[in-house]
Amino acid sequence: MNRALFVQLRSGPPAAEVYRRTIEITVRAEQLGFGTVWFATRHFEAHHAALPSVFPFVAAAAQHTRHIRLGTGVVTVPFEHPVRLAEDAAVTDALSDGRLELGLGKGLGFGHSATSYAGFGVSDAERETIYTQRVGEIHRILESGRVGDEVALYPPPGCLRSRIWQSTGNIDTARRIARAGDGLLPHGNSQARAGGSVTELVNAYLAECRTTPRIGVSVAVLPGDSERDSLALLDTDIALSPRYYSEPVDLQKYLVDNRISIGNVDQIASRLAEDPDRPAATDVLYYIPLAVHHPRYLDVLARVATLSPSETFTTA
Repeated sequence: MNRALFVQLRSGPPAAEVYRRTIEITVRAEQLGFGTVWFATRHFEAHHAALPSVFPFVAAAAQHTRHIRLGTGVVTVPFEHPVRLAEDAAVTDALSDGRLELGLGKGLGFGHSATSYAGFGVSDAERETIYTQRVGEIHRILESGRVGDEVALYPPPGCLRSRIWQSTGNIDTARRIARAGDGLLPHGNSQARAGGSVTELVNAYLAECRTTPRIGVSVAVLPGDSERDSLALLDTDIALSPRYYSEPVDLQKYLVDNRISIGNVDQIASRLAEDPDRPAATDVLYYIPLAVHHPRYLDVLARVATLSPSETFTTA
């Protein structure tokens, strides 16, 4: 089972500082044995995110690493021309020596992507139709290596078609992802779902899957010396990112709503193992709910690296 890291870059500090710090985290994740780092991508500071253009960032991170795989989490397809997206992905894959994991999606909904749809002049009501059509085009281009009968994609995409993942909270989309042979990045927060279990998404995917499944399940963890120490980490984060926490935070409610496991590593491992809603996975994406410039982020990352996903997740 692949152990991965999911990083959300927050706005606030100067963008260059956030990007340099995230590359430092990526280098450390490689040293700690993580197989993949996924970078959250959203536009116009939606939900205070700080990475609207993921391909140049992945290309930059690739120049500082050697082995770790680098994932786009995710490119919002309705905002992209399929040919340009395929070109950007192919160039980024070449610069990373074939380490790109191409994550695609349609936006979270629930207000998180409404500004982005307006900014790109795309009708939110047409997201499903646009997404389905363009993903089909991306599949065709990367599989054939051609954008038309007489026009080849450059650079050649190699096996990039086999490294497409799609993120969704929609059960019908999960089924289509399986039939396409893509990897699944399930989430419980979308226009189709109002939070909660992703198990039914995984089950729908597995029921239609006719190839080796790829399922990346996210889990939020905040390991410290103790539960009190984990809460102190979060207190520091709130002080560092007042815009991100726009209202007074009820810590216990925040932990429950965001399904964040706290305590020392042993406590977190035990709680994850006891959670009945831990679906089958091939990749576990650990999310550390701290700003990347938090003074103890790297310390927490080292603790996360000691968690064993095989003890808390079953393999698809």
